Amino acid sequence: MRAATGLTLTLALLGSAPAPAQAPEATKATKPAAKPKAAAPKAELVDATTVIPDLVLDLRYATKDNFLKRQVYPDGARCLLLPDSAKRLARAADALRPQGYRLKVYDCYRPRAVQYEMWKILPKPGYVANPRKGSNHNRGGAVDLTLVTKDGAEVEMPTPFDDFTPAAHHGYSGGTPASREHREVLRKAMEGAGFLRNKMEWWHYDLPGATKLPVLDVPFTPAG
Repeated sequence: MRAATGLTLTLALLGSAPAPAQAPEATKATKPAAKPKAAAPKAELVDATTVIPDLVLDLRYATKDNFLKRQVYPDGARCLLLPDSAKRLARAADALRPQGYRLKVYDCYRPRAVQYEMWKILPKPGYVANPRKGSNHNRGGAVDLTLVTKDGAEVEMPTPFDDFTPAAHHGYSGGTPASREHREVLRKAMEGAGFLRNKMEWWHYDLPGATKLPVLDVPFTPAG
């Protein structure tokens, strides 16, 4: 009986012992967890008057005095630009002051929401950029401007702002000698500061590489 009892006890102990660990399965190749996409960096826009104190503002789309004949910018709209654009514009202003001129801006940054409103009014490429693609104004990388005297008086240019005739082209050889001279003074200052001219519009200058920058939709006016 003792042998039987011992056998029974041994079996009981074996039954209660933990089961031997199974050989682990071959580790399956798994793809590493996808990293969440980093949020696009928030573009900081600079109020150009903070870096060019004597800048003259004449934001035409904040009035009805423009080719659309409608006010599409809110009252209180500012000349906002990317920091690089503002820095280059300040350089151009510095070059012009000793010559007796100041800069007057017609248009700077333009929110994409406004671009959609302009497209509704005039959906015509060449006059208004398609908001799906956006323009360099929507990126803070373009500025429309002219010259004024130190006292803020207008100087003659070949055409008014937003004139879409050949007379607005940089290659236009008509008009008065004074108008062509002023166009050249502005061009030299802006290109000397690193901007690129728009051959079709004497007033329009772009930041190099602006087309590769993101289209923005931040408000004109300060929050609050």
